Order: sequence, then structure tokens, then C-alpha cells
Amino acid sequence: MDNKEIVAALAQAYWARPAVEAELVAMAGEVARDSAAIAPSALGKGGALFNIEPAHFDALLLAEAER
Repeated sequence: MDNKEIVAALAQAYWARPAVEAELVAMAGEVARDSAAIAPSALGKGGALFNIEPAHFDALLLAEAER
């Protein structure tokens, strides 16, 4: 699913109407900028929290709690 499909689904779900092209372009751009700024955790490979060892999971939760 690409960014435009994601935001089209969100628009339909939240606004109960399809988004117009300008809205889709703006929201897809926002998703692209946000996703580039959100890096996967160094402790969880690729952000997959449940594929890491319990000690690393605890360390990740503690690091997030201290933010």
C-alpha cells in the first residue's frame, strides 16, 4: 500500500468521504516526511518490538519512559 492509498483510506474513515486530489497529495507528502523522521529503534530491529530479546524490550520501554 503506498502513501496515497493509506491517506485515501484514512480520509474515507475519518471524514466519511473520499479525499480530493489536492488533499491526497498534501497528506501523502506529510506521511512521507513523517516516516523519514521516525527512525526504527536501535534496540528493536526495524522497530519490531516483539522480535527482540526480553532484556532489550525492557531496555527499550525504559528508554521510552525516560523521554
